[in-house]
Amino acid sequence: MSIKVKLYGDLREKVANQDQHNGAPSILNMEDGDINTVFDILNKLSIEENEISHIFVNYKYCGVGKTVKNGDQVGIFPKRMALMFVEISNNNTISITVKLFADLQEFGSAKSILDVPEGSTINFVIEKYKIPKEKKLIMLVNRLPRYDKNFILNNNDTLAIFPPLAGG
Repeated sequence: MSIKVKLYGDLREKVANQDQHNGAPSILNMEDGDINTVFDILNKLSIEENEISHIFVNYKYCGVGKTVKNGDQVGIFPKRMALMFVEISNNNTISITVKLFADLQEFGSAKSILDVPEGSTINFVIEKYKIPKEKKLIMLVNRLPRYDKNFILNNNDTLAIFPPLAGG
């Protein structure tokens, strides 16, 4: 399996022994059978999700859960380059319904329809709503419990997020 990965901006520093031309991305060919998603690429390169602004697979805007296969091209842009791509936010998106319960409604509406990049995860939505990382959450996708914040969302999914429930 060979995947061409282009790292832009300060993400180029994540790759040792690459020629650093001003403005040009670092290009590497990743040949690893353990790579199934963009998230796997980020892990292998020690890049955190909060360091990136945009991901493109074969020139289409996507999220970290996007599946990759042999021959794909992946472009990864850092937070510092986010303003360059403001106009593409509706390109290659899926639509999900997000429901926030109890005190989580301080972060957004009780029910919203949200367009997110294809391959987005529950964690992406939590960060978009600026829900603190340390907050304990109960998450359901289409009424099924999900314990992994890296669960990949699909078009027309309903994500319900609850604070822990207490009984008495």
